[in-house]
Amino acid sequence: MLSELESLKESWNRAWFEKDAKTIDRLMAADYVYIAPNGQILDRKTILGIVCSPTYHLDHGSRSELVVRPIGTDAAVIRDRWQGAGSYQGTAFVDDHRCLIVCARMGGTWQIVLEQCTENSADSSA
Repeated sequence: MLSELESLKESWNRAWFEKDAKTIDRLMAADYVYIAPNGQILDRKTILGIVCSPTYHLDHGSRSELVVRPIGTDAAVIRDRWQGAGSYQGTAFVDDHRCLIVCARMGGTWQIVLEQCTENSADSSA
């Protein structure tokens, strides 16, 4: 199970860098929700619109501090830290976020149900 979830997370990350909307769409649950660091709630249609936008681009980034926590056999929580930079709609951004992803196995396939990122204001990995 852990390797499946780590693979899901790796595929998700790679798809964002490659602007691979087909993979992102496949990995998101039908009711996927993203809660941004500013509290804004974005649905799957909005997220797909962002990744498909010619104005969206990631320059660099990395994930660290990965923790995968299964909850039973068909659910899990993944926690990590995202640090990266890019631009969207002509505005550059630099991120340092702690992220939480809720995953569920549906029909034998792992999908991302909810993702929430919070601006990191601490230097420790507590």
